[in-house]
Amino acid sequence: MATEYKFNYGKFFKSIIVLICLVVLVIFGRRVFERHFFNTRLTVIPDVTGLDKKEAIKYLKEAGLKVKVINSKTEKVPLDTVHNQDPRPGKEVKVNRVVRIWVNNGEDVKVPNIIGLELLEARSRLKGQNIQIETIDYYPSNQKYNTILGVYPKPGTKLEINQKISILVSSQQMIDPSVMPNITGLDLNDARELLKQIGLEIGSISQTNDPTLPINTIISTNPAAGTKIQRGQKVSVVINNGASIKKRARSNEEIINRSQQNINQKEIEKAIDDTMNKMDNNDSTNSQQDNKQQNNNPSDNSNSNGTSNEPSGDGGDDDN
Repeated sequence: MATEYKFNYGKFFKSIIVLICLVVLVIFGRRVFERHFFNTRLTVIPDVTGLDKKEAIKYLKEAGLKVKVINSKTEKVPLDTVHNQDPRPGKEVKVNRVVRIWVNNGEDVKVPNIIGLELLEARSRLKGQNIQIETIDYYPSNQKYNTILGVYPKPGTKLEINQKISILVSSQQMIDPSVMPNITGLDLNDARELLKQIGLEIGSISQTNDPTLPINTIISTNPAAGTKIQRGQKVSVVINNGASIKKRARSNEEIINRSQQNINQKEIEKAIDDTMNKMDNNDSTNSQQDNKQQNNNPSDNSNSNGTSNEPSGDGGDDDN
């Protein structure tokens, strides 16, 4: 007796579902793979400077771009407005390219406490806050190489727009680690704070004037930068007192003499010009007279031509 075959609908539907899932996974996975590894789609970066932050992010995402917002303070644009972007607008790039935009948040940027950090880590933290480093000075110490020993302005100080900072970094250990750092150009109070961090202090303070530097700025030091120095030794500094040098007022006699010199100089120049003009006119007049005399002189014409234009009768008069 033949056995009756029963169709298993449960297994059939399960197989169909598994097959559909595999097809979807293959298609989706292929698109993801192509988008990440063989991405050839291009887009143009829109210009979002001057736009509100939310509106700028919207436009950039609609263009297929990713956005990184950097908060900063500026007086060029209103609050929450984009004042700079990178890469530049109009550039053609691949989709999913990260575009950085700088947004005015109206908040003062403060110097972070990076003392004790390694230089690479400190750079990363400063870059994240859009703070630029102006100078890096190295100072031998017992700290690990490339460790931040000091920062100017000191941590917590509010930075002005586009103001940069200077940092002091531990260098490799030397035979004599006590070397005077270069603090010229620093504010007196900030220099005192920086020297305190490495065991030095400011002693005598002299003043002078330098109109190219801000008031209270250190102009020179004793010992000079790079000189060996004992820990705890006091440093003498010369600072800019900002006093303006008054110009000496000229006396009435000086003013009169100066005016007379100008008058004499003008008269001399005028006399020279008049003399040159008279000489030119005289040369021109003499030249015209010479030409006229040559044209009216018959003897000159006969001499020059070798023949006489006088009538023959004149010879008889001469004989008589």
